[in-house]
Amino acid sequence: MVTIMATNKSVKSNVYTLLRERDYDQLIVFCEEDRQAWKTLRDSLYETDENLIWPAIESIAMLMGKWWQAGEGEKVREYIRRLFWALNDESGGIGWNAPQTIAEIIVLIPELVDPYGSMVIDRTMEEPLLVPSGLWAVGRLGKRIEGLIKLFEDALLHTFKTKDAQTLGLASWAMGQACFEAALPSIELLRNRQEIVRIYVHGDFMEKSLGQWSEESIQLISMAVN
Repeated sequence: MVTIMATNKSVKSNVYTLLRERDYDQLIVFCEEDRQAWKTLRDSLYETDENLIWPAIESIAMLMGKWWQAGEGEKVREYIRRLFWALNDESGGIGWNAPQTIAEIIVLIPELVDPYGSMVIDRTMEEPLLVPSGLWAVGRLGKRIEGLIKLFEDALLHTFKTKDAQTLGLASWAMGQACFEAALPSIELLRNRQEIVRIYVHGDFMEKSLGQWSEESIQLISMAVN
């Protein structure tokens, strides 16, 4: 923290610098020592710059994991409830990146898959504008929600009815990660599509044709069921 406190930059500038540098350890310490830094990190989820959004999602999840390990489980749950609240119109601003954040938290704290895994699918699949965020959450959770995903079969398969290549790519990738066999016929219809789809995977952006994403998911599902 010495480096941060020695500068004349604002708290916001410091947080954004740490996000861009992906210096998560330093950022977490900063947020624990400065309430304004934690508020700035939360607010980063509403930015439009993907180079801020995704590091914010990951660092928030890491902070939640630290709280959880410290025995502050209720504090974690309270924040997750705030993320769900942000998905409501009544919140004053839709939290488009809340589903991804919830999923990332669950990945680091698997005990929270029940009930929040099913809740994030249910909430996002009922709102068309949240479907892409929800699909990414499904893909990130992957096999962790294998037993839950069948409850949302109709809604998830409905996402393949869109004409939007990005959404189709997310749907294909997500169903493959979750090894959702019921989606196989829908994914197979996309094997020859050439539109480029960009998805954030394993800490980086990956660009592939829709057909490539589909082919990879077909292979994952086929290996899981055979």
